[in-house]
Amino acid sequence: MDWRDIPSLSALRAFEAAARLGSLSAAARELNVTHAAIAAHVRSLEDFFSTHLMHRSGQGMAVSRDGAVLAQGLTEGFGALGAACRDLIDRNRDRPLAVTTTPSFAENWLMPRIGSFWEAHPEISVSIAPTGNVTDLRRDGYDLAIRYGDGTGWAGVEAEPLLTGDLVVVGDARAARRLRGASVEALRREWWLMDIHRAEEAYLAAHLGVPEADLKVRSVATNGLVLSAARGGLGLALQTRLLVSDALEAGRLHVVAELDLPGVGYYLAHRPGAAPPGLPPFERWLKRAVRADAA
Repeated sequence: MDWRDIPSLSALRAFEAAARLGSLSAAARELNVTHAAIAAHVRSLEDFFSTHLMHRSGQGMAVSRDGAVLAQGLTEGFGALGAACRDLIDRNRDRPLAVTTTPSFAENWLMPRIGSFWEAHPEISVSIAPTGNVTDLRRDGYDLAIRYGDGTGWAGVEAEPLLTGDLVVVGDARAARRLRGASVEALRREWWLMDIHRAEEAYLAAHLGVPEADLKVRSVATNGLVLSAARGGLGLALQTRLLVSDALEAGRLHVVAELDLPGVGYYLAHRPGAAPPGLPPFERWLKRAVRADAA
């Protein structure tokens, strides 16, 4: 970076506030300086760039076309700078590790096992937010997300597989007897049960060779209801084997088919460079626990 191309940071900060608030006076109050100081900073930038950046509009101020370009860049740049500073502060802040995951993973795998993590690390508090909604880790303040997918298309995060592959189609005993060994064509004709977020729909449709719109899907609110409906013979469900292993062992659900979908499953996703003290031991515990269950 050539710092000769960048004017005073104080002037840039003053202009960004004035452009965002539409007022020199409001910018002065926000930055705790005088109206004259803000006006002087704006004039210095106009001299530096040899262009008009702001003009009076009614009771306030509006940006010119060039001013709008500068203001957008400054808002994004200062936003990234602020986020980086918050990340550094968060590294040593005494607060719970904030984890978001899908309700299915939380209910069927994480919560029955997390006691062993707390036993090993009583000094690390973990806050778990089950949600099917896609979240922005930085904006929403999460340190880690455990998400279903193929690990691609998640901008701004580093993702690594936690529990992928080993997907099974499950149903009740009658469905298992009727469809075990059935062809892909037969599976296409069946009703499929999915929760309202339907994260697995695209992968299932691709495997069966049909458009998503052609799948016969019954949607319910949660994956817990999906499994209840499958036990009741209302359709088939695509599940990660490990998450339904207890139901399979107890005979409440039965494997109808095994699907080869490499790379599809649950991933750990965190912000690059953001590592609060509790995150590395929690991720190590997750990986060890998954390996132990798989074994």
